[in-house]
Amino acid sequence: MTTKICWKLFFRLSQYQNKTIDTMKETNETFEPVIKLLEELKTKIDNVQSPKRYYRNKHLKMYFGLSDNTILSYRDKNLLPFTKIGDIYYYPIAEIESILVKNSNFDLMNNRLNQSA
Repeated sequence: MTTKICWKLFFRLSQYQNKTIDTMKETNETFEPVIKLLEELKTKIDNVQSPKRYYRNKHLKMYFGLSDNTILSYRDKNLLPFTKIGDIYYYPIAEIESILVKNSNFDLMNNRLNQSA
C-alpha cells in the first residue's frame, strides 16, 4: 500500500514538474523578444551623447568673478562665445574651458618647474 501511494505521489509530482517546465519555457519564449528589444534600446540610449552644457551669466560671475560689464565687453569683442535665446545668454562650457587652456601659462610653469628640479 505504501509503495502504491509513493508511486502515485511520484507520478503527480512528475506531472507537476513537467507543467512547471512547460510554463517556464512559454514564459521564456514570451519575454525573450521583449528582453532583446530592451537590450537594443539600452544600447541606443548609451550611444546618445548628452547635449552641450552651458554657463549662464550668473555662472560666469560666480565661477570666474566676472562683472556684468566684463561679460558684456567680452561678448562685444567676440572673446566669449555665446548663444542668445530671447534675453538669455548661454556660454558653452567646453568652449570656455578650451579658451582657458589656450590662454593659460600652465605648460610654461610646468616646464620651469621641471627644469629647475
